[in-house]
Amino acid sequence: GLLPIFGGSRGHMANGCISTNHNHATTNGEGSILHHADSRLHGLPGFCPSSAGRRRVVLGCGGNVVNHIYRVGAVPRAGERGYLRSASTTNGKQCLIGGVTLNHLSWAALGGVATGLLAFQGTDECGLLIRAGLIELGVWTDFVQVNSSYSTAQCLVFVQDDGEKSIMQGPSSIDLINAQAVNEYFDDVIQQHASMVTTEISQVPLSGVLALLNSARRAGVLTILDLDIPPSVAIREAKLGSLEELLVCVRGADVLKASKSSVIELSQWLGNRNAKCSSFAELARFLAKECGSKLVCITTGAEGCVLATSELLVEVPAHQVTVVVDTMGAGDAFLGGLIFGIHKAGIPDTVMELRELGTTANAFGAACVCSVGSVPVVDESRDRLLSFLPFTALGKVPKGSSGVDGFVSSLANDVQALAHLLSKVYVTKEGADKVIGLINSSRGHLFTSGIGKSGSVAERFAASLSSVEVPSSYVNACHWTHGDLGKAQRGRDIVLFISHSGSTEECVTAARHLVAKGVTTVGLIGRKDSPLSKVCTLCIYYDSESLNEPFGCVPTSSVILQEAVCNGMVVELMHQREVSKSTFLSNHPGGNIGTRHISS
Repeated sequence: GLLPIFGGSRGHMANGCISTNHNHATTNGEGSILHHADSRLHGLPGFCPSSAGRRRVVLGCGGNVVNHIYRVGAVPRAGERGYLRSASTTNGKQCLIGGVTLNHLSWAALGGVATGLLAFQGTDECGLLIRAGLIELGVWTDFVQVNSSYSTAQCLVFVQDDGEKSIMQGPSSIDLINAQAVNEYFDDVIQQHASMVTTEISQVPLSGVLALLNSARRAGVLTILDLDIPPSVAIREAKLGSLEELLVCVRGADVLKASKSSVIELSQWLGNRNAKCSSFAELARFLAKECGSKLVCITTGAEGCVLATSELLVEVPAHQVTVVVDTMGAGDAFLGGLIFGIHKAGIPDTVMELRELGTTANAFGAACVCSVGSVPVVDESRDRLLSFLPFTALGKVPKGSSGVDGFVSSLANDVQALAHLLSKVYVTKEGADKVIGLINSSRGHLFTSGIGKSGSVAERFAASLSSVEVPSSYVNACHWTHGDLGKAQRGRDIVLFISHSGSTEECVTAARHLVAKGVTTVGLIGRKDSPLSKVCTLCIYYDSESLNEPFGCVPTSSVILQEAVCNGMVVELMHQREVSKSTFLSNHPGGNIGTRHISS
């Protein structure tokens, strides 16, 4: 009687062992869960015992399961025999809670958002295990319908030696959450207690999903729909409902979150004939328009995410982590971060806010992959999350606050620009390696050049290079054609131009004259396809498209990126040339640095 779910798309393992402690949760066998929280639980963010009557909460309805984990050498094919490496017991470390909705609610709760689960659960041991785990994680169980006739959702998860997983999803009372059940058990709860409603296309029947969305609409609260499986799987294998119902659901949600494995097929069902050859950015824009969504989010795995509204679009790179331990549940954690960001600041209405939301959600996903399982290890995950989150996500600055809104926003833009540069470091480093090699092999002089703010960066770059034994000078780009072309000697010297647009007329003209003279030219440029990039011998690029500068043109974050790349080259040249501290100080006897050197 078990339904196989192929590809691991619905296998979500929770973290560690949560023992069945009957002091945490008791039931009357028929009604809602009655829980007793001990003093340890009061410190959890989002936890507020017996507070459902006093606060509105983010309510989620969907997957909540006990995963029974079995280690196997290999999952057998049909007709073959397989062998278990270990057994699974309800109280053992191999028995873990999870589920699409449980996961994202627990991650949002870790961020301090009050969340609660809408579900049918049994009075069996697995039901007790899930409810005790929810309380540990700070997710309200006040609205869980517990009845001895209900069966708690369970999965058999077979993990091969290579880490690949196969999942068998058992039938459960989640299958009973149709439109009638939602209207009877959850509609009043949503009207009275919901601040936001989340649900999924994964296990809940589509009639129930639609009823949840309609109930939330009547309550006047935001709705979030997680398309966790491809539409064809939802309709054919999972038998959740019809294609027509599915399309009504995705068009009815305020926020649509989809994985890259499901978004192409959904776009095709919605009439996009070019879906297979479209970028995820194009698909996000298409879905936002076609579905009328306030926000569309596409998770693209290790690449990050794409977010789109009717007017805005951003691609946000994934948060880089040192070691990936377990990717299961990363998409659910991402959605928890999305809920956290929307709960804090609402639906973004600027590119900067949209990018910050994507960065925040990616941080939650990154925190998840750093540990085994798909729900937080409360203290460990909280600490990791705090180190990953952009600082502006930790406290929204009210618009109109005296003198600080623009200040904090600018700092946030600079941080995000640097994070994006770091995520694309292989592109930047490839050009930088070649330029550094060129400088190291040169026996001549290095001239840096530019105009405006880029010129100021170039002037500082030359000064820093000189202090570490790289003979350098700055020449204003306007001066080359007024006699300074004579400074650069053919076959010996190098001229490095810095230009954000790569189309600054003075730089392009000077570069052409220098190339005609036989002088090697280098560009530090924001765009690959630019006039200056076509003239220079070598180029280093940073991505100017990702920047969010005032009016789209005031040099702010672009200056930070230019300075960062220049600093990187200075430090790398110091390492390669083995520049000592004494050498640097001998070139810098003045100022506070020199004074400290003399006194020491």
